[in-house]
Amino acid sequence: MSRVEGMGAAAAEYEQQSDFDKIRRIPYLYAFNIITAAALLCTVTSPLALFAAELGVPKDRIGLIGGIMPFVQVIAVAFLPIVMAFGHRRVAGYASLTRYLCLSLILVAPLFQGNPDMVFWVLFAAMLGFSIFRTLAETAIWPWSQEYMPSFIRGRLTGGIALAYLPVALVGSVLVQLWLDGQHGIERFFPVFAIGLVLGVIAASTLFGLGGGKPRPGSARGLDSIRAMRDPLRDGNFLLYLVSSGTQFLVYTVINLFILLFFRERLGISSGQIVLMAAFIPVGAALGSVASGWFVDRYGTRAIRITLQALQVAMLIALMFVTRDTPGTIFIVGAIFFVFGMLFQSAISVGGIYMLNYVPPAKKESYMTLAYMTDGLIGGGAAFLAGWLLELLASNSIVVSGVTLGNFETLFALSAVMVVISAITFAMLKEEGATGVRDFLGQFGRGRPLSALWGIHRYGALTSEERRRDLAYGFGKTRSALVKEELIAALSDPSFDVRHEAIQSLGHLPPSPAVVRALESMLAYDGLVELQYAALNSLGRIKATQSGDAIARFLDSPNPLLRARATRTLGDIRDMRHLPRIRQLLADDPEIDVRLAAVSALGKFRDSQSVDGLLQVYRELAGDAVSMVGEPRSKVVLLALAKILDWEESFSREWRHEEKVLGYRLPGLFGRLSDSLRKRSNEEHSRLLMQAAAALSSGSTGTAFRALQALRPYVAESGHPEAGIVLKLMDGTRDIEQPHRALLILLALAMRPVLAG
Repeated sequence: MSRVEGMGAAAAEYEQQSDFDKIRRIPYLYAFNIITAAALLCTVTSPLALFAAELGVPKDRIGLIGGIMPFVQVIAVAFLPIVMAFGHRRVAGYASLTRYLCLSLILVAPLFQGNPDMVFWVLFAAMLGFSIFRTLAETAIWPWSQEYMPSFIRGRLTGGIALAYLPVALVGSVLVQLWLDGQHGIERFFPVFAIGLVLGVIAASTLFGLGGGKPRPGSARGLDSIRAMRDPLRDGNFLLYLVSSGTQFLVYTVINLFILLFFRERLGISSGQIVLMAAFIPVGAALGSVASGWFVDRYGTRAIRITLQALQVAMLIALMFVTRDTPGTIFIVGAIFFVFGMLFQSAISVGGIYMLNYVPPAKKESYMTLAYMTDGLIGGGAAFLAGWLLELLASNSIVVSGVTLGNFETLFALSAVMVVISAITFAMLKEEGATGVRDFLGQFGRGRPLSALWGIHRYGALTSEERRRDLAYGFGKTRSALVKEELIAALSDPSFDVRHEAIQSLGHLPPSPAVVRALESMLAYDGLVELQYAALNSLGRIKATQSGDAIARFLDSPNPLLRARATRTLGDIRDMRHLPRIRQLLADDPEIDVRLAAVSALGKFRDSQSVDGLLQVYRELAGDAVSMVGEPRSKVVLLALAKILDWEESFSREWRHEEKVLGYRLPGLFGRLSDSLRKRSNEEHSRLLMQAAAALSSGSTGTAFRALQALRPYVAESGHPEAGIVLKLMDGTRDIEQPHRALLILLALAMRPVLAG
């Protein structure tokens, strides 16, 4: 077989997984993480430390055994040729299996009981072997995770795994503690270790159920895979990520270790109470991971990570003020453990998701190995440096502005500074399509965010058409941008009613490019007039000024309802480019509904040049006896004129009151107009107005209207800037014999400042 044929065969063997196949294999991912966590809980965590202590190993050597794992991560680069040659799945599976075989050596340690040195070396050898093969396994698993985790649900997967592990952590810890406390002798550790080792082997076998992980054709092999490490070292954006990730991991490692000592030494909390309260860490971590993962899938990682880190800084500063005399200390400790797990572990998982999304798939091994090595160096050295700092400051206090800071307070302050550095560098990272911090937080300051989140939860459940429609309607009432993803998705719902409700609800949300694009897409639904009408209405409601051309296309629609709605919407967004076309519709359109829509739009434009055209429409409507019954269409024209005259609010208020109780407001308006004339020493017309006001209570408007028209000479000679448009209004309505009361209200409001001036 030729080299070309060989490469072709390899390429055929290496196939990209579909999202469906990845989702189908997710149970294996859950199984691996949960069972592995249970295996570690029974072996290399507290049981191993207690086991070594009972065998007489000194505390400093126990610390050395526990610190092997992060330090060994530094040699991950040496394992790259193995991973590239044999593939991620094969290496990860067999290395995970082998690490537990190495760890089984701890069962031999009791044979050397009475010889602490020999016990130490046996345990050290077991942990060294475990750590080496753990590093080999994770050198393969980290890059491989980019293949088997669907990109669009990585956040939810991370949160789901953390939530699923929570009962294992809580129940497992209790069971191990009860067993060890209820038995005697070193042999009581054997069942715990045996269960952990068996679980580890089972966890390793689940890796073979995941897809992908085969050697990629054309990828760097041998020493070339190590030389490829130069690529991430030249990537400035990735180096920024390493700084942010490293400083965050450093603070997490330090606080996770020394906050226990702070509670014991400064607050006087007993070891048993601290162990009990520490159970809130995985609870907070699980809930935080679920919430942050959900938000990451919707808004990207940057806003979520920085928000979490801002809260971390607040927590670290608050810790500096917690003392033995603080009321409710035990409850505060529990709350701090919960918040610590929620903020710190969630932020680290969010950073990991950013790396998965950012790293180029063709170079994922070199990128992720560098990140893995960096975390190992930081995790291995952070605890030592922090311990050294605490010992140094124990006898050397720091004074800042007259305030003395102890060793723990100084550690918390330095940690807060490191978190700020981490947040700043993370904010500088490139993330395409991510929501900014201000925009993300702004979504919680508008509308009803809690109602929105609860509605989103219910919308994702199994629901009927009627229920989905009600939820879509409710989303609009929240006025929260948090629901825009659900409403945009609802535009593709099989139910017409759900789509229609979603379009209308989008019009109640804060405007955003995504909402505007979604509504514009509904304008292309030719044949579904109701949906197009609703989309035009919502675009106007959110003032989508960038959609003017898409809306104006409907001014030439053969459907008069769409022409009318598009005209009103252009008035809502006040797109001046289409003002001439709307003036033309006012004059020429054969449909009265479209002409009335043009009237409304011109009023919103405050278009004083259209006053003559508006008055012509008003005269036509006022002369039509049918239109004056009930809610007169002529009122639309008067409202538009009121907007142009800048009397909209007063006109609407006075007319609503007058319509409710006949003669309730008009006489008062005429009385105030009479007072203005009296100040000008015009007693005769003032008296005529008062007589007209009295007649208004009987229902007749002719006398009052003629009394107003008799004031034309005074309006003309007033010199007021608005006199010209008021004269147009008076002259344009002069021939109406029995004008509507709304016209009298508008004339009285408009004439008063002219005559008073």
